[in-house]
Amino acid sequence: MRNLAWIVFLGLLISSCDIKGVDSDSNSDQTSKKYTSKSEEDTVKISHDESEIEPVETVVEEPSDTLKLNNGIKITYFKKGNGEQIKKDDVVLIDYRAKLEDGTVYDGNHRVKKKSIPFLVGWNQQTSGWDIALKELRVGDDVDIFLPAKYARGEKGIKGIVPPNANNIISMRVLEKMEPTSIVDGVKIWKYDQLKNPGDSIQTKDKVLINYWVSSESKPRYDNSYQRGAPFEMTIDDGNSISGLNKALKTAREGDRLLILVPSEEAFGKAGLAEMVGPGESIFYDVQVAKVE
Repeated sequence: MRNLAWIVFLGLLISSCDIKGVDSDSNSDQTSKKYTSKSEEDTVKISHDESEIEPVETVVEEPSDTLKLNNGIKITYFKKGNGEQIKKDDVVLIDYRAKLEDGTVYDGNHRVKKKSIPFLVGWNQQTSGWDIALKELRVGDDVDIFLPAKYARGEKGIKGIVPPNANNIISMRVLEKMEPTSIVDGVKIWKYDQLKNPGDSIQTKDKVLINYWVSSESKPRYDNSYQRGAPFEMTIDDGNSISGLNKALKTAREGDRLLILVPSEEAFGKAGLAEMVGPGESIFYDVQVAKVE
């Protein structure tokens, strides 16, 4: 009798099946893992005879461990890497999605159509919670980072995007550590983007237009050309800009994008700069070379 019941059940199941391809849409961000590999993106549809189709087990990746910090930040591991421990001044390539607690994705490297972006740890490229969490990670880690509102966008939020006092979740893979492309007199330069056909090189007395923002250790983004709506014009080695920036730009070409870490002695030294750069502080530039003349 049991065998007969199974035969009837299977007959009904086969007759009612409508076999379709997998529809990949925005709901994929609601699953427990959010990343799509290149092989998944470049899928090829293959036609099968129904008699060849076998049941496929769906495996949902589960967290392997959770680290809770005293400040309320929580790191949930989906994969633990065996690479280097991340520390301040490291540049790491990350693949990330920034989300609200309801799953709404409001930021990520996918928005600039990049597989990953470089992140200089400890320099407030994002909010303070990012730097705190990243220094707990290793290269190769795949995590969800829960950031209480005060370590995310705080009381202000982002108008129309992140509500005030909203907790954030950062889904992140730490892909690799980037070594500097060049080091000149202690100035570290990471070139992370360039034109397919490299533009003109930069030499002394060249006039250069750059888009940039710059941070000191105590004052994030104290100057930002993007906010002014126009690139900054400078002449290389004319004495009107800090020596470290000039040295870094002479390693670049038109169209390059650079991260530049300038030690104090190549920046504003012991004097600092008003309320923007403290005495003896290093500074950090994110630069796009717009034009070389």
